[in-house]
Amino acid sequence: MPATTIARAMAGLLLVAAAPASGDADRAKELATTVCAGCHGPDGNSPAPTFPKLAGVQREYLAKQLNDYFVGARKHYTMVRKREAEMMAPIVSTLQRDEVGPLAAWYASQKPSPGTVEDAKLAEAGRKIYLDGNPDSGVAACAGCHGEDGAGHPRYPRLAGQYQAYTIEQMNQFRSGARSNDRGRVMRLLAGRMTDEEIKAVAEYIAGL
Repeated sequence: MPATTIARAMAGLLLVAAAPASGDADRAKELATTVCAGCHGPDGNSPAPTFPKLAGVQREYLAKQLNDYFVGARKHYTMVRKREAEMMAPIVSTLQRDEVGPLAAWYASQKPSPGTVEDAKLAEAGRKIYLDGNPDSGVAACAGCHGEDGAGHPRYPRLAGQYQAYTIEQMNQFRSGARSNDRGRVMRLLAGRMTDEEIKAVAEYIAGL
């Protein structure tokens, strides 16, 4: 990553760290329920499985993601009129940098909705990988970083109840190298050692946590 990009990222993180803990809650709620609600729902519980639930996800993690979008360290492409288009960066660019911390804090304070297991047998297979990994292929247990209950902590995000489709998409992006932020080297390595069926199984289990 170019030095200028790293410098901008660090500056953004410093702005987040310097923001008051309470933030501008009213402004954050306004942004969440207008700018962000179309994809992530008015309370951070996305109505669509292709967009992540943000409710209850750690403030520190969400703030980092927003700053990564600001500086181009993370990108999110989606199909628009049969063509791939960057979706998040244009939206994030409408925010002020000092709005990042309060917005992240607002989402973190929201109550996450439970997920739904669609295939109990697949979820059971995913449970074994999530809790114990796969020693034969060198896949570490997901619980080691994200917790047995999927609650996560500031360094590693909450996964519990996340949509299967979104989890699978992110794992595939790590595996292909399309997503390289967030301890990307570790996640790319782990995702690269997992089969498609293992990724689906873990995503199914996570949805039910």
